[in-house]
Amino acid sequence: MLLDPALVWPVIRPTPAVQRGDFGLQGQYEPFGGIALSERDRRIIALARRKLGGVAASFDEAIRALREAVEESIPAGRIYLLGTSELSPIVGSLVSSVGIAAAAEGVVLVRLHRDGRSTTLGRFSP
Repeated sequence: MLLDPALVWPVIRPTPAVQRGDFGLQGQYEPFGGIALSERDRRIIALARRKLGGVAASFDEAIRALREAVEESIPAGRIYLLGTSELSPIVGSLVSSVGIAAAAEGVVLVRLHRDGRSTTLGRFSP
């Protein structure tokens, strides 16, 4: 079985700021390669990252790319405000509780837990 390279995510090593929790999100860090994401979430994230053209993007640009990727991938698909961090809103999927947020080192992918904690999954844009 061949994998689409856009769907294969590298393991992302936490930066010192992420390890210390200096980026405004509460919770532990999980390497992106080792997390359980649905195939649909992986496809949407890959499409949104392609829309950003492989460059670091502002939070607003990341939201635009994520919104467009969701609308192209899911009939009547939408992104939602999932919560807030100290630095920004967390915007993403109500179904999977995976979204994006602004952090000191750029836009990050996060998962919200039912108890209100969030886990940083890795950088959203390079």
